[in-house]
Amino acid sequence: MQVILHNDDVLADPAGTQSFAEEALKKALHGMVERLTRVEIWVADENGEKGGPDDKRCSMEAHPRGRKPVGVRNHAADVPAAIRGAAKKLARALERELR
Repeated sequence: MQVILHNDDVLADPAGTQSFAEEALKKALHGMVERLTRVEIWVADENGEKGGPDDKRCSMEAHPRGRKPVGVRNHAADVPAAIRGAAKKLARALERELR
């Protein structure tokens, strides 16, 4: 499974965030990883410098082999929490889709 991370310059450490996202996906997706070709991740700060609660957004789109993509979105106070939440949502969505 290929993991592609896109961001709007909200990330101070893109390489570290890439590794974090890959680990979060592996934990959340358990045995489904082999059934996916790739997962695309978009991370954004919706309020920029203004800040605010839950202003970090993480969108994920999984591409299962032979099926349509499955997408989710999660908001949180920081990027790691947004990624973890999106990974959990993606796992639930894929479980429904791949049954």
